[in-house]
Amino acid sequence: MYSLCLLLLLILPIHAWGPLGHSAIAAIAQKHLSPATQSHIAALLTQGHDTDLASIANWADEVRAAASGRGPLKDDPEAAAFNAKFPTNALWHFVDLPLGTEDYRKVAAFTPVNDVVHAIKRCVAVLEMAEPRPDDFTKPQALRLLVHFAGDIHQPLHCGTGFYDLSDLGHPVLVTDPRLCIGKPNDRGGNDLFFGPDSTQELHALWDDALVFAIRNSSDYRSLADFLESIPPVGSTTGDYHTWPERWAIDSVQEARKAYRNIKFDAATIDGQHLRITVQLPTAYIDENRSLAATQLAKAGMHLAQLLNNLAWH
Repeated sequence: MYSLCLLLLLILPIHAWGPLGHSAIAAIAQKHLSPATQSHIAALLTQGHDTDLASIANWADEVRAAASGRGPLKDDPEAAAFNAKFPTNALWHFVDLPLGTEDYRKVAAFTPVNDVVHAIKRCVAVLEMAEPRPDDFTKPQALRLLVHFAGDIHQPLHCGTGFYDLSDLGHPVLVTDPRLCIGKPNDRGGNDLFFGPDSTQELHALWDDALVFAIRNSSDYRSLADFLESIPPVGSTTGDYHTWPERWAIDSVQEARKAYRNIKFDAATIDGQHLRITVQLPTAYIDENRSLAATQLAKAGMHLAQLLNNLAWH
């Protein structure tokens, strides 16, 4: 199973959670919407010429790809206008927090205004406005982005990242204390950690695609969503829903610590601004983390539904 999943990295597209994971998250959320929320969402889907939440779950990734002339939206006028209006949208999918982070509000040095937490809050604000400001995105776009970013923020490596002491490039030392991470290089959520010679054999890609596929050994998002709903139910996030993204990010950081557990860091190279660290994964890495990936996907679907049901829609 381990070697099979690593082979999948050579053929599967690389996105946050992959299209499979994001579509499954959206399908779960769709089943748990209140009647009032269903009505609001149906109106926005119609306005955006969309069909359901799964149909919009990967729009944010497709827009990002279109900015570099790739993907199904590369010739889409709306995508082109969106990228021209919001040139930093590629940064909205993640936040690079040290693995020892315990409170989002206490690590301001690592929380730029373009991170996924701020992006989700911006989507919520647009959906709760009577009319979006001219300098903001439309309500259908806000819904598309929110569905996607609620998935991203539950992908552990979209929130937790490794920072390193590279005083000896032959022996990179992982640093987790936020106070000691300021100014140190990081691996961009595992994007710079390579367990093989191929460019796709890196830790982040393993989490985005191979682990998700391995849950059911299927690329059918409906089948995956049905299975994820069999996982013991996720408790509701409590308190002010406007602060939920901060709490979800910290929860993902805590899970990211498990994703980095028992990884051996062999050597680092730096070419300009580009970092590459060669690593060895534990033999049972896929088996040990597949259930964690499933739990995070299930959480994302339920948390997205809970957030949508709590919005003060206008």
